[in-house]
Amino acid sequence: MAAPVKTVTLEGRTYQLAFNNKSARLAEDVYNEQYGRDVNYLEILKDMAAFKHRALLAVIYGAMIAGGAEMDYETFEDAFTYDAIDGLRDIIKKGVFDALPEADPEDAKKN
Repeated sequence: MAAPVKTVTLEGRTYQLAFNNKSARLAEDVYNEQYGRDVNYLEILKDMAAFKHRALLAVIYGAMIAGGAEMDYETFEDAFTYDAIDGLRDIIKKGVFDALPEADPEDAKKN
C-alpha cells in the first residue's frame, strides 16, 4: 500500500495519520488484543463501512501510530470522542482508498 498521510486533532493536539501496511497490521492487532477478534484488515474495513465504532477506533489508532504518534490504546480510546467521528469519517475513507492500488484497466475488461 502507498502511504497517504492526513492529520487528525484529538484534545487539541494534531496527529498525522498514515494509512499503510503498518497501520493495517496495527488495526488487526487492536482487534485481536482489545476485542478478542483475530480478523484481517478487509474484515475491519467491512465493519467500518457498517459504522462499527470499534472499527473506526482500530483504523484511526493504527494510522496514528503508523504516522508517528506514541500513545497506548487506552489513552487513545479515552481521548477519542463521538463528535470526532463525523469529521474523521471522510478522512479515513479517503486515506484507506488512497492507500489501495489502482485497478488495472486491462484486468477490469477481462472481468
